[in-house]
Amino acid sequence: METSLWSIILATSIVLLVMLFLIIVIYYFVSAKGMKKRKTHFENLHTSLAKGQMVVFSNGIYGTIQQVGEETVDIQVKSGATMTVSRYAISEIVKKQPR
Repeated sequence: METSLWSIILATSIVLLVMLFLIIVIYYFVSAKGMKKRKTHFENLHTSLAKGQMVVFSNGIYGTIQQVGEETVDIQVKSGATMTVSRYAISEIVKKQPR
């Protein structure tokens, strides 16, 4: 009786470990797909920057592109001030003016 109890516990543990491993593998592939999609979106965004576009940063600052360099972008904000920022700080190109 004792031997069969331990074999049942061992079998249950193995099944549980296999299920946990499968869940981790499935989660990894789902996450990797989303990360690849996000990476492609930002690569396209950062290569399509052009003078005159209105952009927004992840912290909510809006501005208009004045000049695009290799690594930096000059952005004019509403007050008229111009900031030099990394082109990778831009999170979105805005289609219409903010309210």
